[in-house]
Amino acid sequence: MMRKTLLAATAAAAALMAGNGSAAARDLTVVAWGGVGQEAQRAAFFEPYSKATGKAVLEDQNPVLAKIRSMVESGNVTWDLVDQESAEAVIGCEEGLFEKIDWSQIDRSKYADNVHSDCGYGFYTAGNILAYDGDRFPDNGPSSWADFFDTAKFPGKRGLWSTPKGALEVALMGDGVPVSDVYKVLRTPEGVDRAFAKLDTIKDEILLWNSGAEFLSRLAAGEYVMTYAWNGRIATVNASDKRNFKIAWQAGYTYVTDQLAIVKGSPNTAQAMEYIKFIDEHPELQAEYTNRTYYSSTSKASLDYLTPEVKENLPLIPERLKYGIAVDDEFWVENLDSLTERFNAWAAK
Repeated sequence: MMRKTLLAATAAAAALMAGNGSAAARDLTVVAWGGVGQEAQRAAFFEPYSKATGKAVLEDQNPVLAKIRSMVESGNVTWDLVDQESAEAVIGCEEGLFEKIDWSQIDRSKYADNVHSDCGYGFYTAGNILAYDGDRFPDNGPSSWADFFDTAKFPGKRGLWSTPKGALEVALMGDGVPVSDVYKVLRTPEGVDRAFAKLDTIKDEILLWNSGAEFLSRLAAGEYVMTYAWNGRIATVNASDKRNFKIAWQAGYTYVTDQLAIVKGSPNTAQAMEYIKFIDEHPELQAEYTNRTYYSSTSKASLDYLTPEVKENLPLIPERLKYGIAVDDEFWVENLDSLTERFNAWAAK
């Protein structure tokens, strides 16, 4: 989620490909999304791996699927490991852009459910949650998505991400669908219609946002009485700026995992797997990433290295998961284009 704000690349290196498609020897290149998230990966993973193995990690940024596709199709693969949201990891896997992870080297039972895929090693998870300013509502703040749609009880504007991915789930939860049944309902034409009809009920009170920085600034300015948000952004600004933003976990939330994927044709496939296994074997480093970002590490053992204060802000806490459900990647892979077109038309009315 922090990928939405990209900084200049901290380091990037790649060798030119030989005519037969094989690469000259080069160091492992890991590609993330800049900003605080990449800084956290550097401190928690890149530097400890280099210190433990004596092998350098080179960095690049903005691993968009289109660029990966171009690399693989041209045979000029200059990236090895890329940070992908789970849906993109599934798409890339189906297109043959990523190598299959060697799961014989990793015990998947050590992890939370629904965080890995055939080609993706899930290493952190973000919660898509209902947030509000605790200073505005010191008592009896919004506690459900039904409250999000109740403009009589909570007058004022609501913030919503400018995409159907999230908005439709929120609408169904606001209409009384249990979080565990959201995708079952959404997979029917009637369920999609129901979600859009629910959004219609407060359309005039919805202000769409396009980035984490935007929803934070507008929530702080009081433009929203509440907003759909990402848990790490809320927790981070609370810590850095002493805000009193609250998360209504009990309202229900979806969660999405970022995964490390090995680019097809990488000359460093074995080392990329070594790097993934290094993260797997060091739950304390996974916890360090979480301490820096407030996004959940996926390893169950990493919880032992986190304070109660940090855990309070995370989506993958066992006692909290009854309120959550993993984003259905297959649903969005199949339907994102058509539902985005419909959502954009709805927003433009």
